[in-house]
Amino acid sequence: MQKLQFIKISKKNRAWTMVLVLIGMIVLSAIISPNFRTPRNLLNILNQNSIYGIMALGMGCIMLTGSIDLSAGSIACLAGVLAAPIFGKYGMAAGFAVGILLGFVLGLINGLLITKGRIAYFVVTLGMMQVARGIVYVITNGVPVQGIPTEFKIVGMGKIAGFFPVSALIWLVLAVVMALLLKYTRFGQYVYALGGNERAAWLSGVDKDLIKIMVYAIGGAFFALGGLVLTLRVLMATADACQSYEMTAIASCVIGGIAMDGGQGNILSSIIGALIMGLVMNMLQLMGISSYWQQIFTGAIIIAAVAVDSISSKK
Repeated sequence: MQKLQFIKISKKNRAWTMVLVLIGMIVLSAIISPNFRTPRNLLNILNQNSIYGIMALGMGCIMLTGSIDLSAGSIACLAGVLAAPIFGKYGMAAGFAVGILLGFVLGLINGLLITKGRIAYFVVTLGMMQVARGIVYVITNGVPVQGIPTEFKIVGMGKIAGFFPVSALIWLVLAVVMALLLKYTRFGQYVYALGGNERAAWLSGVDKDLIKIMVYAIGGAFFALGGLVLTLRVLMATADACQSYEMTAIASCVIGGIAMDGGQGNILSSIIGALIMGLVMNMLQLMGISSYWQQIFTGAIIIAAVAVDSISSKK
């Protein structure tokens, strides 16, 4: 009983620790760079990281079951490429419907191959990453897809009341919805149970295959939504969009306290993780550091986050 109590306290402290880290980084960044302190820059951080944050919601749901999805970036890119001409011809609602449905279907296929095909999630999602990206290049031939009405940019770059980014509002609303879904529904309880102990959950009557299929389908829908928001931000879909976005989404979840082996963490914590990643990238940009070095820092953060999670799990 004491051991369980210790685990609960540790996880709670981990979440609060990351909040303090975020606050400390904000203060330090404000001291180092005067440009950081401007309200415009702070809101810009929210806007820039909303895409990562939206994708992290889907990734976090998958990670809670003890799995990951390496095809997230490619699914996001393919959704944008297919939805771009539909935005121009049939409107925003049709574009979103097609893009999100595509992500849902691709996630569903991942889940079915993993559960019914009994193929390791790493192999399936790695294969889907290549397949989806390949389809993108076949469709576009490397040429950007344009023709999206300018007014649709409100989703990617628009601001409510002239200051709060629309994309950030979408991110935060969806985060609350997902948090409520995982905390107060039977589906959410099954997700945590599956990640905590798959065999015990199965013995308790949980349809583990169905839950895994559902989380991958939900994850695919979130990945596609992130890609659609990016497409409407730049008003075009490019074949190289969203590359390595899955790594940032995974890092955001791990930094926020979602365990790599599943069953532990709060989906809302992925917001903190995404903001921490965003702050690091923002400071590197303000300091004029090369984009090559930014990739090195991103990789180092991912390694450090996974190492901390591994040490915490052992304790």
